[in-house]
Amino acid sequence: MTRPSDVKPREGELPGALYKDWVIGQEFDALPFTVTKDIVQEYMSVVNAEPENYVIDGRQAAPPNVVLVYMMAVMYRKYPPQQGGIMIGNTIEFHHPIWADEDTDVVGTGRLTDKYERKGLKYIKYDVEFKTPEGALLVAVNHTSAFPN
Repeated sequence: MTRPSDVKPREGELPGALYKDWVIGQEFDALPFTVTKDIVQEYMSVVNAEPENYVIDGRQAAPPNVVLVYMMAVMYRKYPPQQGGIMIGNTIEFHHPIWADEDTDVVGTGRLTDKYERKGLKYIKYDVEFKTPEGALLVAVNHTSAFPN
């Protein structure tokens, strides 16, 4: 079982990446992890998910956003978190279910797509893809965060 806390650095554990450190086009190292049946059950209980809302062709699926708790861990391995970051938004595409009745090996990868300044804030944008080790796309995310000066 790979819990998000097993792979995600916390603010203050390492010196945080500064805006000047971010390099557009920089690839993030692959982050392999496993979404286990137990993680699916725990996630569903925490978000009060109703299992009947996640049945596909008679089979129980996990809420598709279960992998999003790993999203920032993919980026944080390259750029450790700095204090004061604000999540501005995400665009999420769900491509293939994660089944609730089996463990699913996942590989998270990504890259920094943009950075810019506006109205006193410094913005970063990055993409993360979650795939099976065989390359089947599960979830794709475009994320934007802002940081104070």
